[in-house]
Amino acid sequence: MKQKITIEANIWCDKCRSKAMKIAAVEDGVKSVAFKGARRDQIEIIGDDVDATGLTGLLRKKLGYADLVSLEEITETKVGKEEKKPSPDCPIRGRRGCHHHEMELHIYDPPSGGCTIM
Repeated sequence: MKQKITIEANIWCDKCRSKAMKIAAVEDGVKSVAFKGARRDQIEIIGDDVDATGLTGLLRKKLGYADLVSLEEITETKVGKEEKKPSPDCPIRGRRGCHHHEMELHIYDPPSGGCTIM
């Protein structure tokens, strides 16, 4: 079961952010970790069967303050809406702004039969 966990923590500096990121990233089942909020003091964790209370406890132990704000299940319909359909602009993959352009290859074949040194 995919779930999205939001934890508010005591995060004031980049060192605290990297510490919180390391703690959350090594937990079993975590797919992505992101910071959100006006002061970037909320950690949004997406994963499969993540122990939210255990993770909150670890963050509380290492950072001093952590509070579980929300825990919601992600259904397959939400995941399907996030994916974008390719547009027909690219001839190879059908994506906009791709870098697959047609290339022309010009080969110079000098006339044979003469001395190539002089």
